[in-house]
Amino acid sequence: MNKRFRYYLFLTLITPICFEIALRILGYSPYEQTEYSISSDPTMCLKASDELGFSLGEGEYEVSVNGAPKYTATHIDGKRITRTSDQELSLPTAFIMGCSFTYGMGVTDSVSFPYLLQQEFDTLANIENFGVPGFGNVQSYLQLKREVKNGNKPNMVIVNFCDFHHERNSLTPGYRNSLVLGYQRANHEVAKELAKSEFPFMENGKLKTVAFASMYSNWPGRETFAAVHYFQSNNDKRLSEKIDLEKNSLVLFSKMKAFCDEHKIKLIVTGLTKNKATREFLESLKRKGIRTVDISLDLRKKKYNQLPYDSHPNEKAHAYFAQALNPIIGEWLSSLSPAN
Repeated sequence: MNKRFRYYLFLTLITPICFEIALRILGYSPYEQTEYSISSDPTMCLKASDELGFSLGEGEYEVSVNGAPKYTATHIDGKRITRTSDQELSLPTAFIMGCSFTYGMGVTDSVSFPYLLQQEFDTLANIENFGVPGFGNVQSYLQLKREVKNGNKPNMVIVNFCDFHHERNSLTPGYRNSLVLGYQRANHEVAKELAKSEFPFMENGKLKTVAFASMYSNWPGRETFAAVHYFQSNNDKRLSEKIDLEKNSLVLFSKMKAFCDEHKIKLIVTGLTKNKATREFLESLKRKGIRTVDISLDLRKKKYNQLPYDSHPNEKAHAYFAQALNPIIGEWLSSLSPAN
């Protein structure tokens, strides 16, 4: 019995060691978080939200991403500015909604495409930028409902869709990892602030929330052992494969369309990322009676991104998006004229 016990003990000890060595030989390694940093003066420009996960801090900030030259970001009433003067309240209003692409991460206020659109239609419409870095379409839906409830009802809403919004709408393990571990590494001040947040997401067609503090964590030893990283990565993949990402997003946009129809708000969904997933989802939305417009760019091209610092759209990309949306805004405004 003693000999058998020692044999099983030996196997118990040696098997994990052999498995670890085999994984290393095959090229696997312990977990390493992709380096990402964001700094903001005079304080952090992102705040916690118990409804949306994130919110924008009020005021003017000097921001740098991954050590890039600083850019100016000005937030008023939870939105990035689209003008330096006050709104003309008698004019029709369009909400531009989305993530950091819409917000204009990495570019100064006057370069973001919602700002450029406001300058183009300055005497004809109010263009409001509701984009926030890290948002999916779930937050856009909740923002819209909140604004209407508070008496700020738009005449038109443009929701900018990117293929990676599917993961954000469903809060997949991969995106939870990026949010929690990414911010813990990127900026401890942000991570500490977001510990107070609740993040919304879609699960089986229903809207739910999860606390940032309990959203995701590495298994013990993941950053030391390739085996732990291997098993947690496979577990994350297994959980992700159980999620019908497109269905959740379609249900979400159907809710948004029903809300807009109820309140007589014109809804348009644009595609910003040039790939098969974006095209196919726009087609799915069309079949549900939602108007879509493909204004996508191949943001992998150097002339449209901010590499080597960051892959977000640059000034040239924002100019392109504004030009592509100009006729959409113009058509909408023409439909509001008394003659029509």
